[in-house]
Amino acid sequence: MDKTAWIVVTICAVLLGLNFWYTPEKPLQPPVAQTEQQAAPAEPAVAAASGEQAPPADGALQTREPNQDPAPAQPEVHTIATLTSHDTAGNPVAQFAFRDVGGSLEQIEMIGKAINSTKEDLQDSVRLNSQAQHGIGTLMFRLSADQAPVYDNTVYRLVPEETNAQQVTLEGKLNDLLIRKTYALKPLKVGDETVEGNAYCLELTLQIQNDGKLTRRAQNWGLYAGGAGPISSREWSQFTYYIRNEDKAFRKESLSSFRPWFGSEKERILTVGEDPVAWVGVMNQYYATILQPKGEQSVRTYYAAPLKGIVLPGKRPETAEGVESAIGMPEFTLAAAGEGASGGVQTYRYDIFAGPKLNLMLSDMTKEIPKIDHIMDYGIFHVISYPMNWLINVFHGWFGNWGWAIVAMTFVVRLLIWPLYRKSYMSMKSMSLLQPKVKEIREKYANDQQKASMEMMKLYREYGISPMGGCLPMFLQIPIFFSFFYVLQTAAEFRGAPFIGWVHDLSQMDTVCTLPIMGYELPINVLPIVMAITMILQMRMNPQVGGDPMQQRIMKLMPLFFFAFCYYYPSALALYWTTTNIISIIQTWIIRRMPQPELKKVPSGKGKGKKGFFERMAEAQQAALEEQRRRSAK
Repeated sequence: MDKTAWIVVTICAVLLGLNFWYTPEKPLQPPVAQTEQQAAPAEPAVAAASGEQAPPADGALQTREPNQDPAPAQPEVHTIATLTSHDTAGNPVAQFAFRDVGGSLEQIEMIGKAINSTKEDLQDSVRLNSQAQHGIGTLMFRLSADQAPVYDNTVYRLVPEETNAQQVTLEGKLNDLLIRKTYALKPLKVGDETVEGNAYCLELTLQIQNDGKLTRRAQNWGLYAGGAGPISSREWSQFTYYIRNEDKAFRKESLSSFRPWFGSEKERILTVGEDPVAWVGVMNQYYATILQPKGEQSVRTYYAAPLKGIVLPGKRPETAEGVESAIGMPEFTLAAAGEGASGGVQTYRYDIFAGPKLNLMLSDMTKEIPKIDHIMDYGIFHVISYPMNWLINVFHGWFGNWGWAIVAMTFVVRLLIWPLYRKSYMSMKSMSLLQPKVKEIREKYANDQQKASMEMMKLYREYGISPMGGCLPMFLQIPIFFSFFYVLQTAAEFRGAPFIGWVHDLSQMDTVCTLPIMGYELPINVLPIVMAITMILQMRMNPQVGGDPMQQRIMKLMPLFFFAFCYYYPSALALYWTTTNIISIIQTWIIRRMPQPELKKVPSGKGKGKKGFFERMAEAQQAALEEQRRRSAK
């Protein structure tokens, strides 16, 4: 095979590899009886008239010795307050629910119009952190990589005089420590700028006061940042990560970090690094929660662990595994309370983000939460993916439909590469005119492939034809295809977004029915079938340039490869590629009615400017063949 064939084979191998890598894993089967955190015993209670839970006393906090009475049972959790955020038009966007145990953010319900649920979810809305055992903002003690942490199970009370439609204040007593937490909605207007993402944010003020007669020193404390997992059986578990901004760089880790190829399985990860950690969090395919320390805190510790027993909604409920994370707190010391005076007080402030992964919204939030837009996770294709996402949002503003926005964006992309596509077609047409002469060379040097290749390179130079010119649009479309693939797999805009007719959700397959085959229900997806048919039609309209028989067979199989790749992916991907094929057919029809190239020899050394890339590559290939032939002759 020549180089073109090898390139095509490589592309096909990459497509098949990506299809295998992103195929959804089979969810873990229920049930897990107890998570590690559930199984961990609570700390013994310090004798106190109020009966509150005691703080940890072994290594985490220097205090008097606790008694040895059995630990009290896990208190029952109650939702004691809610806050509802609104967008600039006054529409509700998210509802934050707070629990008494731990005085924390229990869950965040997505109620915005862009965050509709899908048909497969069988639920009215999405609730972040709803399946985690602990609320965001829960204090954690004894952070360690060797044993499970201890969580604050104190029952907090609502402070009515400091609670209103904009904030919630909770207060709890851990032995001699008075803990006050105030969760406040962030204003959408920051100076003259409107930050829509603030509708998914809270400001947490954490105040710790020592009311005891002993000096307290706290170490190995942390604050829970939330848990996340797949939100439906259709979502790929590979998109569930614990994330962080470490040393001014976005980093993510999947569940595989707890199960390394080499070494034993990890039950948790605690990292105390040299680089500062600006924020930590978790994310799945479409949503994320992030906890960011504010002020002068110097944080270098983050914690992560698997989150087991997540129940996926659907007709047949399944269980899956997710991740949870926390951020460390600086060590601090609180002076003892004196007569008639309170003891030492320590105050920390945090920003909490819990919302969808909307690229334009997150880009506007980078001043408050650095690199939060990186959770879109476009990878090496971000240079193309960001403009594509922006363009789709612009067209959605015009049409009000995400499907037509994809069609319009595809039209613009094809319009931009029209000059290259036209040049490619003309190059293939010239190659087709040259095929009789190529056939003669192959027949003449049937037993000498090196000589045949050299003569063909010489023939191409004589007529000024680049044998690789017809491949340029295909090579150009591959990064564009995968750029849109990355846009699709993380954009919450498409979740629950209908297109036309049978396409009810662009983030899911466009299944119209299923066929029972040997105990398996095969989904019938229309758009991938239309995509394969249009791709075949488009390829048949191109000039037939002959070439290596193996290369021709591979090219004929390309529609099958793309069909297999797209079949089980969201319908938005098949819609994009189908639209690309249809526009290519129209462009080819137009080009075929233009003046066609004639087969003419290029005068040697006349009228030729700087040699192009493919011409230089062809000459280099011929020089290599001649050198190889000379060595073989020796």
